[in-house]
Amino acid sequence: MDIETFRKRFVNHSDEDLILMLTKNASKYNPDALTVAKEILIARNIDIETILKNENENNENLGEEELERRYIEELSPLEQIEYLSSKRLEFEENIEDLIEDKNKDLTDAELLLSFEEILDQILKNGNFGDLTDNYSKENYFIISNIIEQRSVEIPMSILKKIDRINDISRKDFSKKFTRNIIIGLILLTAGLVCSIGTGGGIIFYGAVLSGLGLVINGFAGKRNLRRGAQIGLESYG
Repeated sequence: MDIETFRKRFVNHSDEDLILMLTKNASKYNPDALTVAKEILIARNIDIETILKNENENNENLGEEELERRYIEELSPLEQIEYLSSKRLEFEENIEDLIEDKNKDLTDAELLLSFEEILDQILKNGNFGDLTDNYSKENYFIISNIIEQRSVEIPMSILKKIDRINDISRKDFSKKFTRNIIIGLILLTAGLVCSIGTGGGIIFYGAVLSGLGLVINGFAGKRNLRRGAQIGLESYG
């Protein structure tokens, strides 16, 4: 769309709409559209330069979280989904480094205090939080490893909480492995039935292999869970 088309389209826009276009919604428009909006406001004797200057100064005083929130609000629903998905993927890929960096400057006492807060939250809810929650499974295990690497002495009160949370963890993993077995059996059965009925096909063979892999993973995981629990019992015996 050329500049003349923008002029014809924007000439009847209100001052408020054009100012909003140049400030909060600027990322949604191409440079030519913004140039035309600015020209129209100047022709109407609107001091747009001062308005833009104040907007920039206000943005400089905002924290990163608020700026990101405003940016997300300006996106379309589909763009919001794509942006948040990419941020989550980035977070998942770097979670260990992020958590380690967050806790590296804590003293042993501060680290234990932070860890106990996570334990209390897990026990209160009876489960682990989402990936982005402070009491997520990832956060719990990574901080556990940091404490172990530092050889921090753990008080008995915290050890008792860890034992209770390990039970929650085993149940959580057990549900995951059971789910893998069920999905695996469904894929395995569907793949075999369809392969026999149609004479085979790469898609059906893929379903059989995927199902077999999930079933093996599920049973192996359950076996390792039982083995881990048995080792734990023997160590207390």
